[in-house]
Amino acid sequence: MNETSQVLRASEAATFLLREYCDHREHFRMFDDFESAMTAMQTSVDRNLDRTKEPLKVFAQRLFKISRDAFFLIQVCEWKITYIAQALLHAIQTRNHVSLANNTRALIEHVAALVFVLDSLGKLRNSLQGQGSEKKLNQVIEKTESVLQRAYYGTSPKGKEKDKAAPHIESECLAAFEKHVPDIRDVYDFLCEYVHPNHGSNLLVSTGQLGYGRLNPPAEFHQETIDRICRYCSLTMLFLKEQAVSMSANLVHLKDLVDRCFSTGAKITSVFTIKAAFPDGDGLSRETAYFFPKARTPLEAMELTNRFLQEAGIEVIGGRKNAGVSDGFVYDVYPTARGDVWFKANMALVLRDLAGATRLLWAGFVFPYLS
Repeated sequence: MNETSQVLRASEAATFLLREYCDHREHFRMFDDFESAMTAMQTSVDRNLDRTKEPLKVFAQRLFKISRDAFFLIQVCEWKITYIAQALLHAIQTRNHVSLANNTRALIEHVAALVFVLDSLGKLRNSLQGQGSEKKLNQVIEKTESVLQRAYYGTSPKGKEKDKAAPHIESECLAAFEKHVPDIRDVYDFLCEYVHPNHGSNLLVSTGQLGYGRLNPPAEFHQETIDRICRYCSLTMLFLKEQAVSMSANLVHLKDLVDRCFSTGAKITSVFTIKAAFPDGDGLSRETAYFFPKARTPLEAMELTNRFLQEAGIEVIGGRKNAGVSDGFVYDVYPTARGDVWFKANMALVLRDLAGATRLLWAGFVFPYLS
Protein backbone atom coordinates (compact mmCIF):
# COMPACT_ATOMS: atom_id res chain seq x y z
CA MET A 1 0.00 0.00 0.00
CA ASN A 2 1.51 3.33 -0.99
CA GLU A 3 0.98 6.66 0.78
CA THR A 4 -1.06 8.11 -2.08
CA SER A 5 -3.67 5.36 -1.66
CA GLN A 6 -3.89 6.23 2.06
CA VAL A 7 -4.77 9.81 1.15
CA LEU A 8 -7.36 8.64 -1.36
CA ARG A 9 -8.98 6.36 1.18
CA ALA A 10 -9.11 9.11 3.80
CA SER A 11 -10.69 11.55 1.36
CA GLU A 12 -13.07 8.88 0.05
CA ALA A 13 -14.25 8.08 3.59
CA ALA A 14 -14.86 11.76 4.29
CA THR A 15 -16.65 12.14 0.94
CA PHE A 16 -18.96 9.20 1.69
CA LEU A 17 -19.95 10.53 5.14
CA LEU A 18 -20.45 14.10 3.91
CA ARG A 19 -22.59 13.01 0.97
CA GLU A 20 -24.60 10.69 3.19
CA TYR A 21 -25.40 13.58 5.51
CA CYS A 22 -26.35 15.96 2.70
CA ASP A 23 -28.53 13.35 0.99
CA HIS A 24 -30.42 12.62 4.21
CA ARG A 25 -30.99 16.29 4.87
CA GLU A 26 -32.97 16.56 1.65
CA HIS A 27 -35.59 14.24 3.14
CA PHE A 28 -36.43 16.78 5.85
CA ARG A 29 -37.21 19.90 3.89
CA MET A 30 -40.68 19.77 5.47
CA PHE A 31 -39.23 21.67 8.42
CA ASP A 32 -38.10 24.61 6.31
CA ASP A 33 -41.53 26.10 6.99
CA PHE A 34 -41.05 25.59 10.69
CA GLU A 35 -44.23 27.26 11.92
CA SER A 36 -46.36 25.17 9.60
CA ALA A 37 -44.59 21.98 10.65
CA MET A 38 -45.23 22.82 14.31
CA THR A 39 -48.90 23.73 13.97
CA ALA A 40 -50.36 20.37 15.06
CA MET A 41 -48.11 20.05 18.09
CA GLN A 42 -48.60 23.69 19.10
CA THR A 43 -52.40 23.34 18.85
CA SER A 44 -52.34 20.19 20.98
CA VAL A 45 -50.20 21.84 23.65
CA ASP A 46 -52.28 25.02 23.69
CA ARG A 47 -55.43 22.97 24.19
CA ASN A 48 -53.89 21.19 27.17
CA LEU A 49 -52.51 24.43 28.61
CA ASP A 50 -56.05 25.86 28.65
CA ARG A 51 -57.04 23.04 31.01
CA THR A 52 -53.97 23.35 33.25
CA LYS A 53 -53.92 25.47 36.39
CA GLU A 54 -51.16 27.70 37.70
CA PRO A 55 -48.38 27.39 38.70
CA LEU A 56 -48.02 24.17 36.68
CA LYS A 57 -49.33 25.88 33.55
CA VAL A 58 -46.50 28.42 33.29
CA PHE A 59 -43.82 25.77 33.84
CA ALA A 60 -45.37 23.49 31.21
CA GLN A 61 -45.53 26.43 28.81
CA ARG A 62 -41.86 27.30 29.38
CA LEU A 63 -40.73 23.69 29.01
CA PHE A 64 -42.58 23.34 25.74
CA LYS A 65 -41.04 26.58 24.46
CA ILE A 66 -37.60 25.23 25.38
CA SER A 67 -38.36 22.01 23.48
CA ARG A 68 -39.65 23.87 20.43
CA ASP A 69 -36.85 26.46 20.43
CA ALA A 70 -34.20 23.77 20.88
CA PHE A 71 -35.63 21.79 17.97
CA PHE A 72 -35.58 24.95 15.84
CA LEU A 73 -31.98 25.64 16.87
CA ILE A 74 -30.98 22.09 15.97
CA GLN A 75 -32.45 22.56 12.51
CA VAL A 76 -30.60 25.88 12.13
CA CYS A 77 -27.34 24.20 13.10
CA GLU A 78 -28.01 21.29 10.74
CA TRP A 79 -28.50 23.64 7.81
CA LYS A 80 -25.17 25.32 8.56
CA ILE A 81 -23.49 21.91 8.84
CA THR A 82 -25.07 20.99 5.49
CA TYR A 83 -23.52 24.00 3.78
CA ILE A 84 -20.16 23.34 5.44
CA ALA A 85 -20.38 19.71 4.27
CA GLN A 86 -21.02 20.89 0.71
CA ALA A 87 -18.00 23.19 0.92
CA LEU A 88 -15.88 20.28 2.19
CA LEU A 89 -17.01 18.07 -0.67
CA HIS A 90 -16.01 20.79 -3.12
CA ALA A 91 -12.65 21.24 -1.37
CA ILE A 92 -11.91 17.51 -1.61
CA GLN A 93 -12.99 17.35 -5.24
CA THR A 94 -10.90 20.36 -6.28
CA ARG A 95 -8.01 19.57 -3.92
CA ASN A 96 -8.38 22.95 -2.27
CA HIS A 97 -6.41 22.24 0.89
CA VAL A 98 -6.88 25.70 2.40
CA SER A 99 -10.64 25.36 2.10
CA LEU A 100 -10.44 21.80 3.45
CA ALA A 101 -8.64 22.93 6.62
CA ASN A 102 -10.87 25.99 7.14
CA ASN A 103 -14.11 24.10 6.70
CA THR A 104 -13.05 21.11 8.79
CA ARG A 105 -12.37 23.50 11.65
CA ALA A 106 -15.73 25.20 11.00
CA LEU A 107 -17.40 21.77 11.06
CA ILE A 108 -15.90 21.03 14.48
CA GLU A 109 -16.97 24.44 15.80
CA HIS A 110 -20.56 23.98 14.68
CA VAL A 111 -20.82 20.42 15.97
CA ALA A 112 -19.31 21.61 19.27
CA ALA A 113 -21.91 24.38 19.46
CA LEU A 114 -24.62 21.80 18.83
CA VAL A 115 -23.20 19.57 21.57
CA PHE A 116 -23.21 22.56 23.95
CA VAL A 117 -26.94 23.07 23.34
CA LEU A 118 -27.77 19.37 23.62
CA ASP A 119 -25.69 19.15 26.79
CA SER A 120 -27.71 22.00 28.32
CA LEU A 121 -30.92 20.06 27.59
CA GLY A 122 -29.46 17.03 29.35
CA LYS A 123 -28.57 19.13 32.38
CA LEU A 124 -32.09 20.54 32.48
CA ARG A 125 -33.64 17.09 32.27
CA ASN A 126 -31.47 15.82 35.12
CA SER A 127 -32.17 18.91 37.25
CA LEU A 128 -35.93 18.50 36.83
CA GLN A 129 -35.98 14.91 38.06
CA GLY A 130 -37.51 14.72 41.51
CA GLN A 131 -37.75 18.51 41.78
CA GLY A 132 -40.86 20.11 43.32
CA SER A 133 -39.64 23.53 44.44
CA GLU A 134 -40.99 26.38 42.30
CA LYS A 135 -37.92 28.46 43.07
CA LYS A 136 -35.47 25.78 41.98
CA LEU A 137 -37.56 24.87 38.96
CA ASN A 138 -37.50 28.48 37.87
CA GLN A 139 -33.72 28.65 38.29
CA VAL A 140 -32.91 25.57 36.20
CA ILE A 141 -35.41 26.45 33.46
CA GLU A 142 -34.17 30.02 33.30
CA LYS A 143 -30.61 28.80 32.85
CA THR A 144 -31.56 26.70 29.82
CA GLU A 145 -33.64 29.52 28.36
CA SER A 146 -30.56 31.72 28.57
CA VAL A 147 -28.43 29.12 26.75
CA LEU A 148 -30.89 28.93 23.86
CA GLN A 149 -31.18 32.71 23.62
CA ARG A 150 -27.39 33.08 23.56
CA ALA A 151 -26.98 30.23 21.05
CA TYR A 152 -29.33 31.92 18.56
CA TYR A 153 -29.12 35.67 19.24
CA GLY A 154 -25.65 35.81 20.79
CA THR A 155 -23.00 38.10 19.36
CA SER A 156 -19.24 38.27 19.81
CA PRO A 157 -18.10 37.20 23.32
CA LYS A 158 -15.85 40.28 23.22
CA GLY A 159 -18.89 42.53 23.57
CA LYS A 160 -19.70 44.32 26.80
CA GLU A 161 -22.90 42.39 27.59
CA LYS A 162 -21.52 38.99 28.56
CA ASP A 163 -24.98 37.52 29.27
CA LYS A 164 -25.87 38.14 25.61
CA ALA A 165 -22.65 36.77 24.14
CA ALA A 166 -22.74 33.71 21.91
CA PRO A 167 -21.35 30.55 23.56
CA HIS A 168 -17.57 30.79 23.56
CA ILE A 169 -16.02 28.16 21.29
CA GLU A 170 -13.11 27.13 23.51
CA SER A 171 -14.39 27.67 27.06
CA GLU A 172 -17.97 26.45 26.49
CA CYS A 173 -18.51 24.60 23.21
CA LEU A 174 -15.24 22.66 23.06
CA ALA A 175 -15.53 22.04 26.80
CA ALA A 176 -18.89 20.33 26.19
CA PHE A 177 -17.50 18.42 23.17
CA GLU A 178 -14.46 17.35 25.20
CA LYS A 179 -16.65 15.24 27.50
CA HIS A 180 -17.37 12.99 24.53
CA VAL A 181 -14.13 13.38 22.53
CA PRO A 182 -11.29 13.90 25.05
CA ASP A 183 -8.68 14.96 22.47
CA ILE A 184 -10.89 17.40 20.57
CA ARG A 185 -8.80 20.39 21.69
CA ASP A 186 -5.68 18.81 20.18
CA VAL A 187 -7.59 18.27 16.95
CA TYR A 188 -8.87 21.84 16.99
CA ASP A 189 -5.42 23.29 17.71
CA PHE A 190 -3.93 21.27 14.85
CA LEU A 191 -6.51 22.66 12.43
CA CYS A 192 -5.99 26.22 13.68
CA GLU A 193 -2.35 25.97 12.63
CA TYR A 194 -3.51 25.33 9.06
CA VAL A 195 -6.22 28.00 9.10
CA HIS A 196 -4.37 31.01 10.50
CA PRO A 197 -2.02 32.96 8.19
CA ASN A 198 1.13 31.39 9.61
CA HIS A 199 3.66 28.68 8.74
CA GLY A 200 1.03 25.92 8.88
CA SER A 201 -1.20 27.43 6.21
CA ASN A 202 1.87 28.50 4.21
CA LEU A 203 2.85 24.84 4.05
CA LEU A 204 -0.40 24.06 2.25
CA VAL A 205 0.74 26.09 -0.78
CA SER A 206 4.54 25.83 -0.64
CA THR A 207 7.30 23.37 0.18
CA GLY A 208 8.06 24.98 3.52
CA GLN A 209 11.15 27.15 3.21
CA LEU A 210 11.11 30.92 2.79
CA GLY A 211 12.58 31.88 -0.58
CA TYR A 212 13.15 28.27 -1.75
CA GLY A 213 11.39 25.27 -3.17
CA ARG A 214 8.17 25.20 -5.12
CA LEU A 215 4.89 27.10 -4.85
CA ASN A 216 1.60 25.18 -4.99
CA PRO A 217 3.21 21.73 -5.12
CA PRO A 218 1.08 18.69 -6.10
CA ALA A 219 -1.27 17.20 -3.45
CA GLU A 220 1.08 14.25 -2.88
CA PHE A 221 3.57 16.62 -1.26
CA HIS A 222 1.07 17.32 1.54
CA GLN A 223 -0.41 13.81 1.64
CA GLU A 224 0.14 13.24 5.37
CA THR A 225 -1.46 16.56 6.38
CA ILE A 226 -4.37 16.21 3.96
CA ASP A 227 -4.96 12.66 5.13
CA ARG A 228 -5.04 13.82 8.75
CA ILE A 229 -7.46 16.67 8.04
CA CYS A 230 -9.77 14.28 6.14
CA ARG A 231 -9.69 11.85 9.05
CA TYR A 232 -10.68 14.63 11.47
CA CYS A 233 -13.52 15.52 9.13
CA SER A 234 -14.68 11.89 9.07
CA LEU A 235 -14.41 11.48 12.84
CA THR A 236 -16.53 14.58 13.38
CA MET A 237 -19.21 13.33 10.98
CA LEU A 238 -19.15 9.91 12.65
CA PHE A 239 -19.68 11.56 16.03
CA LEU A 240 -22.64 13.45 14.62
CA LYS A 241 -24.02 10.21 13.20
CA GLU A 242 -23.43 7.88 16.15
CA GLN A 243 -23.57 9.96 19.33
CA ALA A 244 -25.44 13.20 18.72
CA VAL A 245 -28.55 11.15 17.93
CA SER A 246 -28.62 9.65 21.42
CA MET A 247 -27.94 13.07 22.95
CA SER A 248 -30.94 14.48 21.11
CA ALA A 249 -33.13 12.08 23.09
CA ASN A 250 -33.11 14.72 25.82
CA LEU A 251 -35.35 16.81 23.58
CA VAL A 252 -37.87 13.98 23.41
CA HIS A 253 -37.75 13.51 27.18
CA LEU A 254 -38.32 17.22 27.83
CA LYS A 255 -41.40 17.19 25.59
CA ASP A 256 -42.57 14.15 27.54
CA LEU A 257 -42.25 16.10 30.79
CA VAL A 258 -44.58 18.68 29.25
CA ASP A 259 -47.08 15.88 28.58
CA ARG A 260 -46.81 14.74 32.19
CA CYS A 261 -47.83 18.22 33.28
CA PHE A 262 -51.12 17.57 31.46
CA SER A 263 -51.84 14.21 33.13
CA THR A 264 -54.79 13.83 35.49
CA GLY A 265 -54.04 15.09 38.99
CA ALA A 266 -50.65 16.59 38.05
CA LYS A 267 -49.22 19.01 40.63
CA ILE A 268 -46.08 21.10 40.64
CA THR A 269 -44.87 19.26 43.76
CA SER A 270 -45.11 15.81 42.19
CA VAL A 271 -45.12 16.05 38.39
CA PHE A 272 -41.33 15.62 38.12
CA THR A 273 -41.04 12.83 40.70
CA ILE A 274 -39.37 9.57 39.72
CA LYS A 275 -41.84 6.74 40.14
CA ALA A 276 -40.77 3.39 41.57
CA ALA A 277 -40.44 0.60 38.99
CA PHE A 278 -42.86 -1.82 40.65
CA PRO A 279 -45.19 -3.30 37.99
CA ASP A 280 -48.31 -5.38 38.34
CA GLY A 281 -48.22 -8.90 36.85
CA ASP A 282 -45.39 -11.39 36.43
CA GLY A 283 -44.48 -10.90 32.76
CA LEU A 284 -44.79 -14.59 31.89
CA SER A 285 -47.66 -14.28 29.41
CA ARG A 286 -49.98 -11.85 27.63
CA GLU A 287 -52.56 -12.36 30.37
CA THR A 288 -50.08 -11.59 33.17
CA ALA A 289 -47.93 -9.01 31.35
CA TYR A 290 -46.05 -6.50 33.47
CA PHE A 291 -47.99 -3.26 33.70
CA PHE A 292 -47.24 0.13 35.28
CA PRO A 293 -50.70 1.52 36.13
CA LYS A 294 -49.32 4.85 37.36
CA ALA A 295 -47.32 5.65 34.22
CA ARG A 296 -48.49 9.00 32.90
CA THR A 297 -47.10 8.72 29.37
CA PRO A 298 -45.89 5.91 27.08
CA LEU A 299 -42.33 7.19 27.45
CA GLU A 300 -42.56 7.04 31.24
CA ALA A 301 -43.87 3.46 30.92
CA MET A 302 -40.84 2.65 28.75
CA GLU A 303 -38.48 4.28 31.27
CA LEU A 304 -40.05 2.23 34.08
CA THR A 305 -39.74 -0.90 31.95
CA ASN A 306 -36.03 -0.37 31.31
CA ARG A 307 -35.35 0.48 34.94
CA PHE A 308 -37.28 -2.58 36.13
CA LEU A 309 -35.34 -4.89 33.81
CA GLN A 310 -32.06 -3.43 35.02
CA GLU A 311 -32.92 -3.48 38.72
CA ALA A 312 -34.30 -7.02 38.47
CA GLY A 313 -31.12 -8.19 36.74
CA ILE A 314 -33.05 -9.41 33.68
CA GLU A 315 -30.70 -9.49 30.68
CA VAL A 316 -32.35 -8.53 27.38
CA ILE A 317 -30.78 -10.53 24.53
CA GLY A 318 -32.71 -9.21 21.55
CA GLY A 319 -34.85 -6.40 20.23
CA ARG A 320 -38.26 -5.57 21.63
CA LYS A 321 -41.13 -7.08 19.60
CA ASN A 322 -44.57 -5.57 19.26
CA ALA A 323 -47.18 -8.21 20.09
CA GLY A 324 -50.23 -6.27 18.97
CA VAL A 325 -53.21 -4.60 20.62
CA SER A 326 -55.88 -6.26 22.73
CA ASP A 327 -58.52 -5.12 25.25
CA GLY A 328 -57.28 -1.55 25.22
CA PHE A 329 -53.59 -2.38 25.74
CA VAL A 330 -50.49 -2.40 23.53
CA TYR A 331 -48.28 -5.43 24.15
CA ASP A 332 -44.50 -5.76 23.82
CA VAL A 333 -42.30 -8.82 24.26
CA TYR A 334 -38.66 -8.66 25.34
CA PRO A 335 -36.47 -11.71 24.63
CA THR A 336 -34.31 -12.25 27.72
CA ALA A 337 -31.85 -14.78 29.11
CA ARG A 338 -34.72 -16.28 31.14
CA GLY A 339 -37.22 -16.37 28.27
CA ASP A 340 -39.75 -13.96 26.78
CA VAL A 341 -40.98 -11.24 29.14
CA TRP A 342 -44.30 -9.50 28.43
CA PHE A 343 -45.19 -5.85 29.06
CA LYS A 344 -48.32 -3.87 28.27
CA ALA A 345 -49.18 -0.18 28.07
CA ASN A 346 -52.53 1.60 28.20
CA MET A 347 -53.68 2.20 24.62
CA ALA A 348 -55.47 5.39 25.65
CA LEU A 349 -52.12 6.87 26.72
CA VAL A 350 -50.51 5.87 23.43
CA LEU A 351 -53.32 7.43 21.39
CA ARG A 352 -53.25 10.61 23.46
CA ASP A 353 -49.51 10.78 22.97
CA LEU A 354 -49.71 10.49 19.18
CA ALA A 355 -52.90 12.41 18.42
CA GLY A 356 -52.08 15.86 17.07
CA ALA A 357 -48.81 16.06 19.00
CA THR A 358 -46.81 14.61 16.09
CA ARG A 359 -44.53 12.58 18.32
CA LEU A 360 -42.49 11.44 15.32
CA LEU A 361 -41.45 15.04 14.73
CA TRP A 362 -39.48 14.90 17.97
CA ALA A 363 -38.39 11.28 18.10
CA GLY A 364 -37.82 10.52 14.42
CA PHE A 365 -36.76 13.71 12.73
CA VAL A 366 -34.35 15.36 15.15
CA PHE A 367 -31.41 14.21 13.05
CA PRO A 368 -31.42 12.96 9.47
CA TYR A 369 -29.59 9.77 10.41
CA LEU A 370 -32.66 8.58 12.32
CA SER A 371 -34.48 7.90 9.05
